[in-house]
Amino acid sequence: MAEMKTERKSVLDYLSKNKFLIPMYQRPYTWKEEECEQLWNDIVDFFNDEDRKPGDEYFLGSVVMYKQNNHQNIIDGQQRTTSLSLLLKALYVKAFKDRSEETKNLVTMLESCLWDIDDISGKADYNASHLKSDVITKEDGDILKEILTNEYKLEDDDIETRMKEAKSNYEKNYLFFLLKSDEFAKENPTKWEKFCVVLLKSCILLPIECEGYDEDSRLENALRIFNTLNNRGIPLNDSDIFKSIIFKSKKTLEERKEFSSKWKELQESRQNDDEDMDFLFRNYMHVIRARNKIKTSEIGLRPFFIKEYKNVLQDNNIMNEIEILGKFWNGEFDDLYGYRSLQYYEVLKKLPNEYWKYLNSVYYMYCQDKKINYFDKHEKILAKIIANFLVKLINKPTIAEVKPIVFNAYTSLYSKGELDFQTDTKQILENEILFKKQFFKTKRHIPALLTLNLYIKYPNQKTDIKAEIEHIFPKTTQWRPSYTGWNKEEAESYIESIGNKMWLEKRLNIKAGNNYFDEKKEKYKESNFLEAQELSQTAKNDWLKEDIETRNEEIYQRLRKFFEENI
Repeated sequence: MAEMKTERKSVLDYLSKNKFLIPMYQRPYTWKEEECEQLWNDIVDFFNDEDRKPGDEYFLGSVVMYKQNNHQNIIDGQQRTTSLSLLLKALYVKAFKDRSEETKNLVTMLESCLWDIDDISGKADYNASHLKSDVITKEDGDILKEILTNEYKLEDDDIETRMKEAKSNYEKNYLFFLLKSDEFAKENPTKWEKFCVVLLKSCILLPIECEGYDEDSRLENALRIFNTLNNRGIPLNDSDIFKSIIFKSKKTLEERKEFSSKWKELQESRQNDDEDMDFLFRNYMHVIRARNKIKTSEIGLRPFFIKEYKNVLQDNNIMNEIEILGKFWNGEFDDLYGYRSLQYYEVLKKLPNEYWKYLNSVYYMYCQDKKINYFDKHEKILAKIIANFLVKLINKPTIAEVKPIVFNAYTSLYSKGELDFQTDTKQILENEILFKKQFFKTKRHIPALLTLNLYIKYPNQKTDIKAEIEHIFPKTTQWRPSYTGWNKEEAESYIESIGNKMWLEKRLNIKAGNNYFDEKKEKYKESNFLEAQELSQTAKNDWLKEDIETRNEEIYQRLRKFFEENI
């Protein structure tokens, strides 16, 4: 049974009598304005409650922590603790600005929650904050330091502007609390100080301090208690759980520091932090499945690692492999890809699922395992993936179509050293009448098909252009009376055809608008898309039914040939 002590604490006692550390293995600060607004509204509603009596309290939640080196390591509750610190700093700014003999004690209470207080002079040491984070990024760390050391400066009328420009959650939420504090003070000039006191003395937390004879036992107890609680904070991602298990498996302080440092470095290199860490573990799950030749339906990420393969999380090599995958997906090898490979990646990115990424990760790790050059024949590998995926998805546009072929392909790698999809794509293509019907029926996969057609037709086409789909014959416009051979109703049935669509830069698409072809051609001349440039040179002034039909057939035949050559 976990050893612990609990004692209800006011916000004042909780923050003023403790120094807090967010340990290296914790998740970053993720609360956004929505959570901060809920916290603020809860406190304001409690303060304004007409039925509130002296001695009534408002419970803000529990916190799980353990003591180490004179700091309380927060296992659960860092979002709430950090947000309360930002809130009190915002209130302190207002209180300090309006300080008087009457508010002197309020200022002192707020200071004691944020900084160390000199025993003799009673002055706050602004460089001795009660909140420290080892999981914070450098950019966020600089912002938080500015906020908590009184170095963060702004004018009163600059708050909303800075909120729009702020990138860090620390800064956004601090500015939010500043704004709310100012609004409350203006609307309730005689109640503002009382509101601060109610927050400090009548709002309660329940710290659960885990005890033990050493750090390991305290951490063990804290994690055990944490796993039984479900506070109203941000739900944990799968990678948060994996992080605590891996951390716990490290036996020495040096090993834990090394792991935490590696995790933090990897996390900072990712664009979406926690979400991307889950992405890496999901890819790694498929690597493990491939190595163990598992081609049955996959289970959830969390049960896979916790129930089926917990030993993998406790293996000393796991972070090395996650780091390898992180570097692979972080673009560190982009300069090693051939031009065609980069084009094919653009096609794959247009697919509405990520199973191609799992297969790509497995292939990369297979090459690492077997000491094979991943970049050798890379274009052919990607072409094979694209062909098999698109043929299956054109035939039946559901994710269930590609899952089995991915599992077949990556398990065959470790069985016989080749990507064998073991599927019926050749038979699908042989039934040309049905396949062609399905090809022109598909709507969801038009972005990928258009991209593939673009790069096959124009091998020198530049990649990575921000664009959107342009309807060559406009979607909505007044019908041009001079059109012959078709009417408005008939034209509407052709508008969403693949032959009436192409890629165009967003700014040019806006300029082209819903104009007709003769007016759009001038905008196409400015495009970096070779297809748009080619269309701008045609002598045609109208884009009609026969043009769409001709382009439909050209795209179909071009892509069908690609499929036949690569499945």
